[in-house]
Amino acid sequence: MSTGLECSLIEVEPGKWWYLLEQGSAPKNAWDWREFADAYGPFSTEDAAWKHLRDNHANPGGASIGAYEPGYQPDETMKKLMAEADARGNFGMGRPTYSYARRFR
Repeated sequence: MSTGLECSLIEVEPGKWWYLLEQGSAPKNAWDWREFADAYGPFSTEDAAWKHLRDNHANPGGASIGAYEPGYQPDETMKKLMAEADARGNFGMGRPTYSYARRFR
């Protein structure tokens, strides 16, 4: 069974993968679901990002995948999500991956 949450894996530069996972409390049919998501990363490979997702979250039921393309620049929403992940110490490399304090405030 899956959660039905939106999920996206994105390689923002060569060898730097992130995944975005919609929050369970997100309003349905939001204009940009990423405004109600958390970012996790960076990971050195797509497989490492998938492993982290599987090990730390319920199955979202699928994901979009975007490998790096020359000239790609993260938009403002993506930059914000990556900065929030960095601030909570979530780098996907054995560091804390989830902030319960943030979730239950």
